[in-house]
Amino acid sequence: MKGNHIYEIIGRYLADEISEKEDKIFQNWLNESESNAREFKLHKKAWEGTQINYNPSDSESVFKNILNKIDDQHELKIGKSQNPKTSKIKQRFIFITKVAASLLLIASILYYFNSNILKPETPELAIQTIQKHNFAGQKSKFYLPDGSEVWLNAESEITFPEHFSKDKREVVLEGEAFFNVIKNPNQPFIVISGKVSTTVLGTSFNVKAFKNEPAVCIALKSGKVKVETEGERGKEEMFLEPGEAIKYNKSIAKMKKGEFDQELSLAWKDGVIVFKDAGFDEIINVLSRWYGVKFEIENQKNNEWSYTGSFDNAILENVLQSISFTKEFSYLINQKNVTIKFN
Repeated sequence: MKGNHIYEIIGRYLADEISEKEDKIFQNWLNESESNAREFKLHKKAWEGTQINYNPSDSESVFKNILNKIDDQHELKIGKSQNPKTSKIKQRFIFITKVAASLLLIASILYYFNSNILKPETPELAIQTIQKHNFAGQKSKFYLPDGSEVWLNAESEITFPEHFSKDKREVVLEGEAFFNVIKNPNQPFIVISGKVSTTVLGTSFNVKAFKNEPAVCIALKSGKVKVETEGERGKEEMFLEPGEAIKYNKSIAKMKKGEFDQELSLAWKDGVIVFKDAGFDEIINVLSRWYGVKFEIENQKNNEWSYTGSFDNAILENVLQSISFTKEFSYLINQKNVTIKFN
């Protein structure tokens, strides 16, 4: 057994902090030889002479006290020696050896007390929460604490901790966001959107979960994701492969999987509005959110709409002008208010 290790165990034994395993090691060492038993008695006397008055801020005086006691015991033994011709060099060697052993023991005791018994508990710091919010007409791109990229759409909000925990990366989303997630198999990335939870390890995907819309949509561009929700029949989960999407119907609490149109679902993060067979209400909702305006409709007809078109970083006036050619209406833009009048 290494000498340093047994001195640490002796220190824990004297401090009454020894484990069951260490106690067996100590007892075996103690019974191994008479010299070990005598050495332990020396350490015990040193401990008993300093333990009561131990002060971690005054460790130097503790060492001096121990050295004095060892010196006294050493002189007493020399006085009782029956062999007056014992070599002074040998006596000094024995003395230095015992001093070194005791110093090592007490150093272990002091370290143990400071590190384990008297160490103040460090209070856990409260984790700060960060919230990103976009009003109508605003979009943003930023990075999460792990380096993952997020594109946040208009009228959307995301909440996440300043530092992710060791076992997971969890964010809460209301609205729409596209995520490009840094891969980490030991720390899954989770997006909470109302009753829908999307879990990934490293991938790029889109989550659309606006409060005023009837469905939550998750579209996967790359990688693999797991989507979970709580319904009337308990927990339900589905897995997505690239090119697939899940639509969760809020009213019936049910998920449905299928393919999705990447241009239609993902173009928004690049500043492109895409309509494919879009109805009038859908167009108004998208434009209201995209440009941050309110619409007033006059003389609206009941005939159904079906409009297809795309607009790359276009201003509102150009969008309305293009749509009005085919749908026969006039419009008036007054700052944040837009009036549409059908002919």
